[in-house]
Amino acid sequence: MDLKRLLNTPIECAFSTEEKLSAEDLIKGLLDFGLFSEKVPPCFTSVGLAAAAKELLADDINDKNEKKLKETIEKYSSDYIRYEALRDINVPRHLGIPHPAAYAIQVLGISQHWGEIFEHCNKPQPQFTRIYVRHIGNERVFEMNYKGCEKFEIEEKELEWMASAKYLVKADIASCFPSIYTHSIPWALHGKEEAKKKSKITALSGNFLDKVTQSIRDRQTNGLLIGPHSSNVISEIVLTKIDCNLQSKGYSEVSRHIDDYTYYAKSHKEAERFLKDLGMSLREFEMSINDKKTQILELPRASTENWIHRLNTFTFPNSGEIKFSTIGSYLDLALDCAHTLGKSTPLNYAIKTLSGKNDGNKLNERAKRMYTQAAVNLALAYPYLAPLLDKFVFEKYPCRNQLEVIAKFSSSLIKLGLQKLYPDAIAHAIYYALRYKITLDITEEKLSEIISLDDCLTNVVLLEYANINNLEEVKSALKDRSEKLKNSKSKREIAKNWLLAYQQWTEKDLEGNDQQFLAKLKEMGIKFLVIP
Repeated sequence: MDLKRLLNTPIECAFSTEEKLSAEDLIKGLLDFGLFSEKVPPCFTSVGLAAAAKELLADDINDKNEKKLKETIEKYSSDYIRYEALRDINVPRHLGIPHPAAYAIQVLGISQHWGEIFEHCNKPQPQFTRIYVRHIGNERVFEMNYKGCEKFEIEEKELEWMASAKYLVKADIASCFPSIYTHSIPWALHGKEEAKKKSKITALSGNFLDKVTQSIRDRQTNGLLIGPHSSNVISEIVLTKIDCNLQSKGYSEVSRHIDDYTYYAKSHKEAERFLKDLGMSLREFEMSINDKKTQILELPRASTENWIHRLNTFTFPNSGEIKFSTIGSYLDLALDCAHTLGKSTPLNYAIKTLSGKNDGNKLNERAKRMYTQAAVNLALAYPYLAPLLDKFVFEKYPCRNQLEVIAKFSSSLIKLGLQKLYPDAIAHAIYYALRYKITLDITEEKLSEIISLDDCLTNVVLLEYANINNLEEVKSALKDRSEKLKNSKSKREIAKNWLLAYQQWTEKDLEGNDQQFLAKLKEMGIKFLVIP
């Protein structure tokens, strides 16, 4: 169906599925709120991209001519920005921020075939998947850990499953997104035989989706980008087919959170059979089970991990002020759990739990100051925690010396990031400096060292900080980086740094370097960096 016609036509079936999303809802949610991963500093945004994409690109992907359509998609195919987000084991996860033109082409392509996609993704009955695109508020359609209003019903159902089960199977797909082959999209939608018979992108919706998905990774067929929300739509096409295969073999007491399967088995033999059948289903799509994260556990067992139980049974006072001695004891318990577990997840959980203690029971002024300092100390020891502090500590517990603490913390975090090669930590530290309008206690010479890490998003926030604080040495070094990029005439290198180019180049510069779409966005006033 023509895209513009599709957007203006009510689709009855769109509201009879789990997603309850129209094509218009999907475009708005994915383009305005799904370009940047939740793991990057929250100053990055793509609001306005949906309207711009529909105006500038909608006609481009409606061509029914095979050759012209293929040429159009390849014209917008592009490399992407790399970003390393720290995980709870202080090892980075490699994320990607696609070029806006390539991403827009992919999302518009998905929207064209949204009816077929949501029909396919709702075939398993009951559904195994727990996390998928849907309305989650404020026009957003995806959040990695969003559980929805059905979470209590699911809890009850899984408790029922446990009653007749003897074993719990935990299985994880090895390198799920990076191992999804784009050609497996038509395999999942139409079957391998049909896909191989009809290879033209105008012949099958799956072939078209395969092609537009390749476009955001510079025409590569191996792997989906981790980060953009469109990848979660595409991955569900493949993973839903695997779910259907398992259901056809009689498995029903299964849940899946993205790439993590849980199955309630009545015997050890049945548990082993499930793993074999899951492995065989994955092999059909050139994927595999991660043996290191796969377990068969005997039931009954605690419904929550031991460290969660320990933290949940900690006793806070029922009324009155909460003193720091109580907060300190709770953090000590979380730290002990983190040491035992070997990762900082319990500290993450504790910080989020404490953010709720400002409702009703209040921390006294001293407790706020001490807790803020304790939280930043933990974030310097576990930089994975740094992104949490704004929402769960600084905003929740403003205190007398807060800006001074944030300034020292941000400066220390940058030095740590340079020492350990953690650009993610540096980016969040500079974001805090911008967010709270503070001056970093770091020389321009030291700040200029950040540029040598060649991390695009970090350089973008550094440029903003340098412009606001008139740091001529840093601005000059970033200008040199920009000129080097411009003089390279390399479309791939420019694409890897498209946001830095967007921030520094004029519309004429962008057009002259084959970045006409970015030039148009700049002309339209689209901003990808907005400091709260």
